[in-house]
Amino acid sequence: MSGAETVRKYDPEFTKKVYQMDNGKWVKMCMQCGICPTTCTLRGIMDHSPRQIIQLIRAGDKEQVLQSNTIWMCTSCYTCSCRCPRGVPMMDIMHDLRHLAEEEGYITNQSHMAQVYYNDVAKRGRIWEGGLTLKYSLKLGVGNALKLAREMQDVGMEMFKHKRLPIFPPKGVKNPAKLRAVLQKAAALAKEEG
Repeated sequence: MSGAETVRKYDPEFTKKVYQMDNGKWVKMCMQCGICPTTCTLRGIMDHSPRQIIQLIRAGDKEQVLQSNTIWMCTSCYTCSCRCPRGVPMMDIMHDLRHLAEEEGYITNQSHMAQVYYNDVAKRGRIWEGGLTLKYSLKLGVGNALKLAREMQDVGMEMFKHKRLPIFPPKGVKNPAKLRAVLQKAAALAKEEG
């Protein structure tokens, strides 16, 4: 074996752990028909299709699953679930895998974006694209932030021209206390289930 090749570690305990998660039973139900990757609108930017994620879970390939951008790219549009002959809720499996990835310390650019996005929504109840972009970029490090700014400057200018990148944050929701109560209740329910 050459030095460039890497040995993949398969962890049957990982498979068991996923099976025990809230939606783990659905992983067993998947019959690998291929409907989910053909219906997923984001399949082109995922490193593994939803079907492949199921295969990797069954094979115990923890690293490939938890480092995958696929679990973070799922937008919970429910298209795959609606078309699945067995009704497998892939988006719920993806949510469980996100939580597991965070719990296991698998930090990716997508997990950074998810955290920045959540914090912005929790603060105001609305997204401020300018602040979201800045906070995400800085979370990646100053060097990476500058590189990202150079790469995305055309997109940023177009968004600014079309009033989609406001300089100042929007007003918050009318009742921020209600928003905080909803978020606290969701966090409490997650702790009870976790």
